[in-house]
Amino acid sequence: MKLPGSLAAGAVVGLVIGAATTALVLTARQPGGEQTASAVQNGSGGGRGGYAPAVTIVAAEAASVGKTLDVIGEGRALKSVALTSEATGIVAEVNIAPGKQVSQGDVLLRLDNEEQRIALERAKAQYPIAKQNAERYQDLLNTEAASELEAEAAFNNYKTIEADLRAAQFAIEQRAIRAPFDGVIGLTEIEKGDYVRAGDVVTTLDDTSSIVIEFAIPQEAARSVEIGQDVTARLASGAGAPQEGVVSAIDSRVDPATRTLKIEATFENENGALLPGAIFAVSTTSRGEPALSVPGLAIQWDRSGPFVWTRNAEGAATAAPVTILQRTDDVVLVSSRDLEPGDLVVWEGADRVREGTPLPGLTTQHSQPSSAGAANSSGPGAAGGSE
Repeated sequence: MKLPGSLAAGAVVGLVIGAATTALVLTARQPGGEQTASAVQNGSGGGRGGYAPAVTIVAAEAASVGKTLDVIGEGRALKSVALTSEATGIVAEVNIAPGKQVSQGDVLLRLDNEEQRIALERAKAQYPIAKQNAERYQDLLNTEAASELEAEAAFNNYKTIEADLRAAQFAIEQRAIRAPFDGVIGLTEIEKGDYVRAGDVVTTLDDTSSIVIEFAIPQEAARSVEIGQDVTARLASGAGAPQEGVVSAIDSRVDPATRTLKIEATFENENGALLPGAIFAVSTTSRGEPALSVPGLAIQWDRSGPFVWTRNAEGAATAAPVTILQRTDDVVLVSSRDLEPGDLVVWEGADRVREGTPLPGLTTQHSQPSSAGAANSSGPGAAGGSE
């Protein structure tokens, strides 16, 4: 039977295209079935028969497995005091402006001290005379012109007036309330002319240049916190930016009632973002044991458990078993006897890799957690593709 001309022409064209395609494929392969260097670097091929699949290669990074503690704490000023009156009397001067920054030694309140100043002037007038009499009688005693009893009486009178002078000066100081340190003054209801008794609270003073946040951790986590460890805190409501501080004190014993250990963390507060008495959400992570950080998609699974594909010295894929320690949304912390920091692992496209598949070199970088090991402890779960 004679074929139509159009069918014959189509058959000829198909044979030509097939032959050209076969020649092109054969020239793209080296002897022994290996892919050319350019094809490997470009990630072309199908993943079998010596072709490198389209994958992303990253380097495993050093990290650490730390335990993260999220608790609630309460802030207090680095120094805080309630100022009380040491004397009783009428208020003659008030220099208290709530919220005002004051310096050490500033007079905040002064009671009427007229009576005390009179006593001081009297003692000042008597003091030089008593001192001269004591010295004169001592000279007379040395020349046997006065008795020892007279010299002793003159000396005792001098010391008594000297004590009266010091007492009068102290009484005046008691009637003035001064700032014991630099800080911010609190509220007061006392005004000039009010009657104040000894022991009455006048106002408060807080040194807010630094804020100490106190929090408690379970006794089981006691070894997860150490002096100098980084701490992050923000208002429990979530408002405001998080603040960075360090652990400054650890209690020496566990509270027998709550079975918790008290911790103090100090935060610099130059901008005044932290206020004493506020409640904060506190988070801290221990330094932990060394580990490796790899992308979550790099984790593969087989009957033996989790593993990652690594690039060996020959540029081929090799399975490295791993133990999952911690994970976040994008990063997994693992340990492995067959993996070290800097080793190249397959990130994306790991499900297309087989043992011995040629792999390209480093193609990108992955980002590990901002604080190594900052993830909360969690058991291994599905990550990445599965064999």
